[in-house]
Amino acid sequence: MRPTALTAAERAATEQELRLSEKLEAVGRLAAGLAHEINTPTQFVGDTLRFLSEAFGDVLAMHDQVRAGLKDAAPELLERVGAAEEAADLEYLRERVPAGFARAEDGVRRIAAIVGVMREFAEPTVEMAPQDLNAAVRNTLVVASGEYKSVADVEVDLGDLPLVTCNGGEIKQVLLHLIVNAAHAMEDGGERGTIRIRTRADATHVLISVADTGCGIPAQIADRVFDPFFTTKEVGRGTGQGLAIARTIVVERHGGSLTFETAPGAGTRFHVRLPIAGGPLAA
Repeated sequence: MRPTALTAAERAATEQELRLSEKLEAVGRLAAGLAHEINTPTQFVGDTLRFLSEAFGDVLAMHDQVRAGLKDAAPELLERVGAAEEAADLEYLRERVPAGFARAEDGVRRIAAIVGVMREFAEPTVEMAPQDLNAAVRNTLVVASGEYKSVADVEVDLGDLPLVTCNGGEIKQVLLHLIVNAAHAMEDGGERGTIRIRTRADATHVLISVADTGCGIPAQIADRVFDPFFTTKEVGRGTGQGLAIARTIVVERHGGSLTFETAPGAGTRFHVRLPIAGGPLAA
């Protein structure tokens, strides 16, 4: 039997999907490279902070020893030392400098953690393999924090999930699209809201729900949200490809389902349902 020729629309859709895949792969490589470049100076800064913190402690210990040895010194010398300590505000430095080093070291650790997530998030994956989707949710929230932190609080309810056979990179792309869309819905509503992410599993499937308290989806466009290039956002803010890509990944590439429920003015909840054993690509 001869294979059926693709229609013009199918051929255009396939070409578009390939272009998008190549774009995502290129962005992933760029992000991984940037993460690597950030990681090296972060290590330098962390090492330097630890050195300075230890050196400051050593200087204080030496000062205390010298001060103790001067207890029987001439009053004029003790007065000069006291004046120098007061001019340097030594007691304030003794109290605040260690705390400052601790905050700086905590900031470096956070940067290192974010860089680690970026590297993992950007790692290109082409195979179906067992994945921890709760970890994927947590990592995606770190990557997307710049989009939602000023407009929404996040509530996470992660259930006990088995490892799910899927393409981890693609599923994280789906989560990223849903979280960014939720943040934009909150921004459009004009009030700070809440993004709620919930994961659960049954005998055969895992369910990931991403809900927002934003403006909701108007009934007249609800049946078009998965159409390629359909968007209600202004130029430069959305391409109309996010939900279309997400549906292609979940439904066509993983044999799952992507659905939503919405109430205008009250928010939207998207449901990603994936087979634990893997979908079409796994087979």
